[in-house]
Amino acid sequence: MLLAPKKNRYMKPFSGKKITKKFINRKVQLKFSNVCIIANQSGFLTNFQIESIRRFLRRFLKKRAQLFFRLTMTRAITKKPNEVRLGKGKANVKYWAYFVKKGEIMWEIRLNNEKQIWSKLNSVNSKLPVKSFVLNRQNRWIL
Repeated sequence: MLLAPKKNRYMKPFSGKKITKKFINRKVQLKFSNVCIIANQSGFLTNFQIESIRRFLRRFLKKRAQLFFRLTMTRAITKKPNEVRLGKGKANVKYWAYFVKKGEIMWEIRLNNEKQIWSKLNSVNSKLPVKSFVLNRQNRWIL
């Protein structure tokens, strides 16, 4: 399974309450790089979506840039197979997901030349289920 945690406290954790909107009310601080992709909307990202974006960015950036992830899979999503009767315990883990809050940094990218790849970084939004945008270190922005 892609991007699953190596060790977790419970095998099949509770699903918890449905979180619809959360907001991070703080300044954006880039730790590792000069360009970042920020969530403009809250929602769930699955491990398959994160892996597809990682492959897309790696394929395009090659060795021109370094890529830093700020996401870790925290929620195990379980699903019973089709045509199985109810009962008999909780289902197996189907995939892992992460709840992204509005204003949270998802990826950081360290670049040498920003002008060439600005359009490609904006095309990452089409692969994501949540709206996002790209931010420079030079731009001062507060949510």
